[in-house]
Amino acid sequence: MQTTLIFCLAFITGSIASIFSSWTGSIWAGGAIILGLGFSIALVMPLLWQQGPKRWVWLLAALIACIASFYLQFRTPSPKPDDISKFAPAVGATVQGTVIESPTTTRSDRAKFTLAVTSVKLETDKSAATKPQQASGKLYTTVSLVQSTGLRPGQAVEITGTLYKPNAANNPGEFDFQLFLARQGVFAGFSGRKLALQGDPPGLGEWWIRSRMVRAHVLGAGMPEGALLSSLVLGNRAVDLPVDLKDRFIAVGLAAALAASGYQVSLILGVVLYLSRTCTPTQQFLRGVICLLGFLALTGVSPSVLRAVVMGLGGLVGLVTGRRGRPIASLTLAAVTLLLINPLWIWDLGFQFSFLATLGLIVTVEPLTKKMPWLPPLIATVLAISIAAYIWTLPLQLFVFGKVSIYSILANVIATPLITLATVGGILSGFLGVIWDYLGAVVSWLMLTPLALIISIANWIYTLPGATSSAGTISIWQMIAAYSIGILVWLQPWWRKRWLPAAVIALIVVFVPSGIARGNLFQVTLLDAGQTPIMLVQNQGQTTLINSGDRQTANFTLLPLLQKSGINQIDWAISTDPQPDFSDGWNSLLENTLPVKNFRDVGATTTSKSYLSLTNSIAGSGGNVASLSVDNLLQIAPDLEIELLSSTPGIMYVQTGNTTWLLLANADLKAQRLLLDRTLQKSTTQAQILWWTGGNLLPELLQVVKPTTAIASSLSISESTLAQLRNSNIRLYWTSRDGAIQWNKDNEVRAFSDREDASSPF
Repeated sequence: MQTTLIFCLAFITGSIASIFSSWTGSIWAGGAIILGLGFSIALVMPLLWQQGPKRWVWLLAALIACIASFYLQFRTPSPKPDDISKFAPAVGATVQGTVIESPTTTRSDRAKFTLAVTSVKLETDKSAATKPQQASGKLYTTVSLVQSTGLRPGQAVEITGTLYKPNAANNPGEFDFQLFLARQGVFAGFSGRKLALQGDPPGLGEWWIRSRMVRAHVLGAGMPEGALLSSLVLGNRAVDLPVDLKDRFIAVGLAAALAASGYQVSLILGVVLYLSRTCTPTQQFLRGVICLLGFLALTGVSPSVLRAVVMGLGGLVGLVTGRRGRPIASLTLAAVTLLLINPLWIWDLGFQFSFLATLGLIVTVEPLTKKMPWLPPLIATVLAISIAAYIWTLPLQLFVFGKVSIYSILANVIATPLITLATVGGILSGFLGVIWDYLGAVVSWLMLTPLALIISIANWIYTLPGATSSAGTISIWQMIAAYSIGILVWLQPWWRKRWLPAAVIALIVVFVPSGIARGNLFQVTLLDAGQTPIMLVQNQGQTTLINSGDRQTANFTLLPLLQKSGINQIDWAISTDPQPDFSDGWNSLLENTLPVKNFRDVGATTTSKSYLSLTNSIAGSGGNVASLSVDNLLQIAPDLEIELLSSTPGIMYVQTGNTTWLLLANADLKAQRLLLDRTLQKSTTQAQILWWTGGNLLPELLQVVKPTTAIASSLSISESTLAQLRNSNIRLYWTSRDGAIQWNKDNEVRAFSDREDASSPF
């Protein structure tokens, strides 16, 4: 068993080590590095672990790791010659194909699903269209909610709309949508305007059973309690849970309850084995297998569900053979089985969190329970489970998200009994609902009280101070060091006896270096947000933000950056956007419990409800609201100053350290001439960096400002402007092309697209 475990760990390690191939740009070079490291370990390990496996075991493990790396590269999806992505982008396109999965709702209130494409027709002009062409591949598709009504997996459809290529991450901390889809074999997206069904809808399938269960839950418990009940049973991937409720559960640390995984599998097996306790082991095994496979079909194939099902099957095999289960061996075997099915799951966060949480339960729950003898056994076990899952997933959570749910243990301890009761009731009502809707609805109605209590607990914990604290992301070496300490405490008796100093060391490794780095950081980031100029200044723990963009930009571009940077408040918020809805982005930040201490605008006169809500919220939380005055210097810090030169159009002068910036927000040529006549005769208006929204520039303006660098926050720049800057020897950065632009205290300007780790999966 020891040898098998080493081989399984070697396969997992080799899959992770495939990043060497990405870094070197060559599969063979990456494989050679893995093989070399593996052979080095094989030479050293027999000397360090004399009672351990023979050298040939380690040599074979090194070879298995190399094979795992090659296997992952071999299974990495790539578009075929006739893949639908080859036709992108196309504004007018009509695609035909088959719906692969049931539609779910996006955060923009549109329906999304994956389409298996069979043909595409492109419009060449307004009066004619090309003939349909054969195409293959999968397409990430969005349509209106109305048009998605009644769509089922296997349904043939024809959709007209816009074909596009998914965006990669152009800003620090931004979700890489392109990479996410590519790992699923999807290389293009489609925004549908018109959908037409083709042929008859498919007959019965797992979608029918799932929809009957969800209907019974919602019919009996209503909304959102019914949707929550369905999520507890089927997982949130199979149910359209309201976005705000899902976010609330994630924020307080109850996300695991919404992910169909080991929790649901353990309940199902427990009920099955209890009901069949008088049967033979073979009969128990068959019934358990049928229930597990049925649960897998209902929830859909995901790493966490497959991991739980594989481990459940391992437990059933142990029941039949009479052998005592070996949890670590079962866990690693489940990992290898899943990676053989799809090696790219090694990068799936659900896979990673699921295995780490399960490992924590296996190795940490029993020791923790023994250290709490003063508590009743049931309470001690629930508390130990919550603590174990939390500490074993915390380093990965900080590495990926930079967010800490400090009340996660409290939330799980309080909510677990209610979640258990609701899940059992949801399973029962769901199966009864398949037979008769109203029969299942009666049982769902009985679960209304525990469901309401679960939601109330999540809402209450969300309002506690610091419930959504951002600690900032940690580096990979910090994560590895934290897990290394945890493994030492688990395996080494000397460390196990000194678990408290080890925990302190782990906390220091995780939090102190990042805190020191943020305290010394002086950095400016200009985000890629289309035509909206957004500047984030991080100055030794103080945060200044110029513009927030619209609500979508704030939610998907700005908030992830602030979260991963460990920013929990905006010290100075400055708005130069004259649009009436400019406050939507700021309101979105406030809704995500990110307070603003000082807010300044360029003299907005709007009285919209959105703006009034913004100013009232800031003032109500103790913030200061005022307007910027022209020619008045706003000194935020000794090395950070802002001066408004013009409010209409917005012209702003920024001093960061020894670098001067001139921001032209929506300044057309006429405004530039007025600016030259009125204010730009001062020598102090010269700036090393000209930051504008991509329009044409007057030659006289460049002669007066004399910038060495120009940064355009724009989707496009005219050829004449490009030539003008090139002839003036002005270095150009363009956010739409280069991604976010960053400046540091050494006066270095760098594009996000030029970062050294651009090819790293991390």
